[in-house]
Amino acid sequence: MGGRYSSPLSGKQRRYLRGCTAAMMKNFLPYYQRQLATAFLQQVSGELDLQGKLALQLLQSKTQRAPHATLYDGLLSQYDEDSQRWKENYFVLLGDFTLEWFESKEALGKGCEPRDSTALSGYLLLTSLNEYTKLVSSLCQGFAGGYSQQGWNTLADSPGEFLFFLYHPFRRHFCFCTSSAESQRIWKSALQDGIRYHSTELQRRGSFEAEAFLEAVRFYRQERGSYRAGDLLLGAEPEILGNVLMEDLLPVLRSQVLPHIRGSEPRRKQLWIQFLQEAYTLILSQVSSEFKVFQREKEKLQIQLEKKIRPDLDQMLTLKDQIARKLQGAVQSPAESCCCQGVEPDLVCVMEELMRPISSGAEMVRSLFAQRVDEMVRTVRNSPIAVLQKELLTLGRTSWTPEIMQPCYEKADVYKESLQGLERFGFHSVTSLVLGAQNLMQQQLSEQRLSQATNRNQVVQMLENVKDRVLKKFDYDSSSTRKQFAQEWLVQIFLPFLLKHLESRCKLELPKYESYVFADFSGIINVENIYEEVVLAVLLKAISKALKEASGRNKHNLYRDSFFCVLESTDDLLHEVTAQELSGIRMGALSSNSMLDAVTFPTCPVNKSASGEKIW
Repeated sequence: MGGRYSSPLSGKQRRYLRGCTAAMMKNFLPYYQRQLATAFLQQVSGELDLQGKLALQLLQSKTQRAPHATLYDGLLSQYDEDSQRWKENYFVLLGDFTLEWFESKEALGKGCEPRDSTALSGYLLLTSLNEYTKLVSSLCQGFAGGYSQQGWNTLADSPGEFLFFLYHPFRRHFCFCTSSAESQRIWKSALQDGIRYHSTELQRRGSFEAEAFLEAVRFYRQERGSYRAGDLLLGAEPEILGNVLMEDLLPVLRSQVLPHIRGSEPRRKQLWIQFLQEAYTLILSQVSSEFKVFQREKEKLQIQLEKKIRPDLDQMLTLKDQIARKLQGAVQSPAESCCCQGVEPDLVCVMEELMRPISSGAEMVRSLFAQRVDEMVRTVRNSPIAVLQKELLTLGRTSWTPEIMQPCYEKADVYKESLQGLERFGFHSVTSLVLGAQNLMQQQLSEQRLSQATNRNQVVQMLENVKDRVLKKFDYDSSSTRKQFAQEWLVQIFLPFLLKHLESRCKLELPKYESYVFADFSGIINVENIYEEVVLAVLLKAISKALKEASGRNKHNLYRDSFFCVLESTDDLLHEVTAQELSGIRMGALSSNSMLDAVTFPTCPVNKSASGEKIW
């Protein structure tokens, strides 16, 4: 297909992309089915051992917002790529963190439909034109002569001084400007909250279905030789699968589309980006449709699994343990050698880089809570009791006020610089790590309610008592959750490295262990999952040792007794750390969902719970 490239996808291109999407879904769904069975087995077995799980004294807050409530709105100047001009639109960020925009505030008031809307998952928010142009240039690599600053003059000539950008490699870009630093700051905080909320949606669910999906994506990509996830695992299931397919297709699209794009440098850039956006939209639509169909099949599968697993649970777990011990004999020694030589020399250093920002953020969260309570006490002493009832309800909602939490969140941005050297381990998930750290910080503030106070002295006494009790428990639980956070991300960093280096020595031997799986249990007990649990346990032993030593040195205010997974010997690792815990460690790095919840005035109870055809 020679000649000038036109932006809309041709019929041949659409057929090709649909074929690629259908093939990916056909190949992926068996992985998902297997992991659903494995995760359900882990969930059922975990029900028998709930008392062995760590029960933190303060649990996760689950503040809900009305999805159509307005969180923030206002006029923004927006750069239009087609006209290459700036235009004002009225933007509204909804309670479910969907961003809508209207022609004007009056259009919103009249009930007009929005001009358009977007979910914020997978976006990056930038305030530097230079950083934005670098990302666009990287996305457009392949043009002869590279990219210069030519073509950015119109963008730089904005009606306001304060620019900020929403960048996604395969979705519409947004270039905004405001007239004040304060407006830029508020919009930045609100949008970053939305990005974090949507991007970590799947990880925060905490369900075995979500765990199974993420594991299925990982196994699917490993089977194709890719052990690094990067930041593909952001968003809901269709978005993640769309990201995976676009990553696979991008080299082909670059080689076959770019040579046919003609025009000026800005025009070529614009057409290429539009092409990627249209391709992604087509893929996302088809994946969403096919995934919805599978959801109905999944419900039937879960009923079958329920009938199959529960009656034979003991037999399944016994067989799984027997296979694990056979695998230990073959895998443990090379895994320990690889861990000793390739991981342990860097383990303490990386752990320190993980601990420092999250500990700074936790300390700021603690100070923020104490400061807010002190402000409330001063307010109580100088205001009528009737005025206080509504205001005191906002105390626990501080964590959902992005401009207040932003200084805490900014502590996690240090990771973007401090962890760059981890690329040699194949780790490219710094954005995911930052979002996970910010989730943890937010969850360190609890929802609190005042319902029975009737006079000023009673309110003051309650606030002071709650402050003292919460801060004491905060220190203990913060130690536990920061250790867990470090453990989870050390696994995210080093486990793919170990698995890749052990592939030729160990993984190729796995088929011979399949004969040990009874035919009735095939598809539920998966040898590759058991193999990875054995490797993971070796890594956890090294990580636990490093964390235990850090606790002994009293670094970062870590308590020795607050870490739930210190392995003294891998000989009994499958008894000391359950498969559910091992899998949960891989799952939990973005969610960090084990912190604060239930302080309620006035009694302040503490609740506990555990082909090669060219198409272009």
